[in-house]
Amino acid sequence: MTTVEIAATGIAATGIAATEVPLGLPHWPAVPEPVDPTAATVLVLALGGHPRTAEVAGAWVREAEGRVPTRLVVADDLATGHDDVVAALDAVRIGVRIMVVGPQHDVLLTLARCRAHGASGAELRAFVVDAEGPTDLPVYCAHCRATHRLHGEPGGTAVCTGCARLLEIHPHHSAARGSFLASDTGTEPDDQVAA
Repeated sequence: MTTVEIAATGIAATGIAATEVPLGLPHWPAVPEPVDPTAATVLVLALGGHPRTAEVAGAWVREAEGRVPTRLVVADDLATGHDDVVAALDAVRIGVRIMVVGPQHDVLLTLARCRAHGASGAELRAFVVDAEGPTDLPVYCAHCRATHRLHGEPGGTAVCTGCARLLEIHPHHSAARGSFLASDTGTEPDDQVAA
């Protein structure tokens, strides 16, 4: 199914997990998904300090811990929490359900890390606390070939912190990288205010 067909019919009609939408924009649920009742274990990754993050993570833990072994990892940000997240992912086994909550930037990069550790779409659930409007996004600059944290939204522009080019953030998300593709707009950052 193409991304155009997905957009026309809605993600639910495809049978594709929301965290595995091919190309285009990730689809975020309006409310947190429940814990999968078929899970053998649950790993909840709570990222950032947003109050909604703690609320959602707490609800998932309460729902899961009465049924299966449950682990909660809290990381104030990906830089300081990197080792804890990696250690938790190294310890997971078949049957785990990984529930990720936090700001979009951190959730996208963490989902990519989960996939790199072998997690499938059926094992992943995510809830983003800042899905509306411009927010911090992981953006891969096609010019300096690095991923940067930039404030913007797909279709908007932002100045690359690596090469200082004014970039257009394309509505093309790489699930493997966890970032949006961006390329030079052809104008100087001073010529246009970043969206």
